[in-house]
Amino acid sequence: MPFHRVIHTLVACLLLAAAANAGVRRDDVGDVNFVNLGADLRYQSVGQFLYSVGASSYIASGVLISPEWVLTAAHVVEGDDLLGGGITNMSFTLFSGANSFVYSAMEWIPHPGWAATSGNVLAGYDIGIVRLSSSVSGFQPATLYHSDSVPIQAGTIVGFGASGTGLTGFQNGTTGTKRAGQNMVDAQGDGVSISANLLFADFDRPGVPAESVLGSSTPLALEYLSAPGDSGGGLFVTEGVNTYLLGVTSFGWGYTDGIANSDYGDLAGFTSVRAFEPWIQATTAVPEPGTWAAAALLAAFAHLRWRRSRIHSN
Repeated sequence: MPFHRVIHTLVACLLLAAAANAGVRRDDVGDVNFVNLGADLRYQSVGQFLYSVGASSYIASGVLISPEWVLTAAHVVEGDDLLGGGITNMSFTLFSGANSFVYSAMEWIPHPGWAATSGNVLAGYDIGIVRLSSSVSGFQPATLYHSDSVPIQAGTIVGFGASGTGLTGFQNGTTGTKRAGQNMVDAQGDGVSISANLLFADFDRPGVPAESVLGSSTPLALEYLSAPGDSGGGLFVTEGVNTYLLGVTSFGWGYTDGIANSDYGDLAGFTSVRAFEPWIQATTAVPEPGTWAAAALLAAFAHLRWRRSRIHSN
């Protein structure tokens, strides 16, 4: 059943949101479980970006969608002008067990709607794409979710963001390890106040229903929320025996306490990939999804977007 449940309550909350930082695990489950899930072959397409803009270095995440193209967030590849300018030394690394495979990037393209809306995440254009200088082999690209109807369901968030627990929020200096965790994709933008291209999940606290914002207050076994460094990483869903890329990590905010540090009660937003299939195909010449396996609220909310995570930042 489709859902469109981001309404006036969420809009009011967004008005009070702080800087968009988020992402960690439930406090009563060991970190090794999230590291192990990140290593699952279903999520082998998720890799790590390293790059510079001027004198600053950054870490982010991305999802391989064909041998030469990686999907990510527009704010990861916006550079210093929202259009990709000023980025240097960009590389993309994929991991298989203890082995890493590094590919240099030759082109990075934010969606044109990103600059046109001044980098406003609520406009729903926080999506970009990177072309690698050589083809990837030995890794299965992700398959895009292509149904127009998005049911309320469990999703898996995968990336290289900061770690911590719901009690502490994310901890600085912990980016760079691939992790994955689960969360219910509870809501979608209503298409009026917030773009229908946006999907939302909240961080439920075990035994404390008051810190649940959307849907059920019962956390999933591996409840998790995105963190700095997870930007551009994948939100996946599994239906039957198939796993699909539903969205890319975009932003987060502190819903219940006004502090966006990914503690319990915070929310995260993801850019749905479904609406961007025509743009992705036109930009990359990637085949149709079924063959991939074979081959104001504008400037006022600009501060909500997930910032690229600086390496060694304080």
